Amino acid sequence: MEKQFKVKLVIRRAPALAALAWLKQSWQILMQAPAVWLLMYLHMAGFMLLSMMLPPVTTFIGVLAMPFLTAGVYKSIVAVQQKKPISLLGLYQPFKEPGCRPVFIRLALTELFVSIPLIYLYALLQQQVIDGSISMPAVLLFAVWFSLTKMIFAYSVAIAYFLQERSVLAIMQASFAACWRNITPLALFSLLSMLLIMLTMPTYFIGLIVVLPLLHIAFFLSFNEFFALQIKPTDEAVLEV
Repeated sequence: MEKQFKVKLVIRRAPALAALAWLKQSWQILMQAPAVWLLMYLHMAGFMLLSMMLPPVTTFIGVLAMPFLTAGVYKSIVAVQQKKPISLLGLYQPFKEPGCRPVFIRLALTELFVSIPLIYLYALLQQQVIDGSISMPAVLLFAVWFSLTKMIFAYSVAIAYFLQERSVLAIMQASFAACWRNITPLALFSLLSMLLIMLTMPTYFIGLIVVLPLLHIAFFLSFNEFFALQIKPTDEAVLEV
């Protein structure tokens, strides 16, 4: 019989330099099973490339599948934190969990709908670059909409999966609140992320096979800190916040 527990949502403010700690902890987690993490992200990259290259229906399926794959990565991170072994199959485990399917599908569809203006604005900016007449209002609108979209969906999968929230609106509000209250450490994390990505340029971006998993794990650790999530290895059914 499954244990019952209730999670109280508490969003904390992290210190400005918390991003450094996330990256340090992320490296330690990555080194626990580097081959497995590499295979996971190669699978995700291959899946995304195929979904974009094949017909639109396949692209739509790829959009619906991303929350499940993301949850698979997050669940593997938690497993490492609990000192449990992980495998490539863990990436696909959330597909087998019926409890999260409806909310993941709703989240994917909502994010797709909210992102439609970004697609239009991006195409408009591309055309303006070609014409040599870039409109600053269009650039500003794109930047604002892009930032808001990222903020309201940044922690959506983690909130739905670990905090078991099923309301898409509540998930979006919690994700935005977490980002807004922690804008400083997240800004530093973004700068460090760009720096690490730029450092892979001499390797023709081959180094991204290490940098991207590192950043993805570190981002989940920010969720762990913002929502005060404590993983107890001795009691799998307890999530304290």
